[in-house]
Amino acid sequence: MRQGRATTVVAMDETPAALRRGRDASHHDRPASHRGGDAPRSKLGLIVIALVGALVVGAVVAFSLHRNATPWSRATPVTVSGWVPYWQASAGLTSFSTHVGEFADVSMFAYRATAADAVGPYPNVDPAAAAQFVAAAGSSGAAVTASVVDDTKPDVMAQILSEPQSRALHVQTIVQFAAANNFAGIDLDYENFAFNDGRDTWDSTRPNWVAFVTELADALHKQHRTLTVSAPYVLDGKQTSDSGYWVYDYAAIGKVVDRIRIMAYDYSTTEPGPIAPLSWVRAVVVATKKLVPASKLVLGIPVYGRDWAGDIVGTCPPDQTPKTHTISATNAETLAASEGIVPMWADHSAERTFTYTQQIVGTDVTGAAASCTVTRTVWYSDAQSVYERAWVAERQDLSGVALFPLGSDVPAMWQAIDLARANTTLWPVASTLVPPTIVSTSTTVVAPVP
Repeated sequence: MRQGRATTVVAMDETPAALRRGRDASHHDRPASHRGGDAPRSKLGLIVIALVGALVVGAVVAFSLHRNATPWSRATPVTVSGWVPYWQASAGLTSFSTHVGEFADVSMFAYRATAADAVGPYPNVDPAAAAQFVAAAGSSGAAVTASVVDDTKPDVMAQILSEPQSRALHVQTIVQFAAANNFAGIDLDYENFAFNDGRDTWDSTRPNWVAFVTELADALHKQHRTLTVSAPYVLDGKQTSDSGYWVYDYAAIGKVVDRIRIMAYDYSTTEPGPIAPLSWVRAVVVATKKLVPASKLVLGIPVYGRDWAGDIVGTCPPDQTPKTHTISATNAETLAASEGIVPMWADHSAERTFTYTQQIVGTDVTGAAASCTVTRTVWYSDAQSVYERAWVAERQDLSGVALFPLGSDVPAMWQAIDLARANTTLWPVASTLVPPTIVSTSTTVVAPVP
């Protein structure tokens, strides 16, 4: 989902995993939010990656992020949950099955609301997937819930919620959907209000949204099911341009829902920068706690990155226009290694970053040779990044953390979560990840933005 910077709300162009708003043709069947998965590094024709001449002086070092050693205790460590996008359900199932003992719940990110009386799966969703997750949960106590996305056209859902009759119909539809599929609860992910409806609608939408969430929570609770809301951040209880996405009225819905998942990511989308800078994440958490009890808050943690297309020299083949896309931590590190680059750790942002060049070769519309060189910048979260954010959730007494997208995580990230949950005040990593010296005729490594 798209976020804004610091205390100023800025509309962005993509979702947490791939150019959501543009609805790239290669992802046209994916939800309008939380879109995930790596896009291919090249399309059609002859694409080669220009080798960045790099002289890397590396040494095995130990990074330790020292924490204040003030004694700390809480009744239980933060819980763990995650969103499983249907386009990588198999990878998500593997991750869930492997770490099922750590999960409080997992949400199948595979369903959409298209009208007041229409809630169902996206095309290509495996109808057996939910049952597989339930089977994997077994007796662990982990709950399997359904994430429902608002996939209506702009202003449609706001209109549905504005009328008591259509709002009641929508509540009934969601409750029947949950019961028919035996989901333990519902995770609402209604982002059109923030990103597709005009801000001038927020005043009228806000109370209708609260009424809807209140009615839905009551109906689900009567069936012993839970209601979670995943929403963009809110910075205060006011309704100003510095208040974040105040249309979601965290304070009001926090009184009736079981959990609110804070989408604390996609800080940078239109230009290269951190996915979720740590200082910003911490500020969002502290602000949200003033509105909602910490015991109801879950911190969304990104386990992905973004590979931005930047400056272009030359003329690219028309069918191979450079695009920004999402990338997993594993693929980001593989890419860096193939380029002879060591990613840099941005301490204040608690993410890794590197820059490389891509050469694209093909033909123009006349059949003549065409080529271009693209400067690309990557920012991504790795295990250390996950540790830092899980630490914030732990120390701020939040209910838990939620990973997006499940299936893009790696074993080291689970070790990172365990370290944070165990109140480990050091991040002991032996690695060659030191700022490299790069020599190149085409580009230089860009210093991380804190």
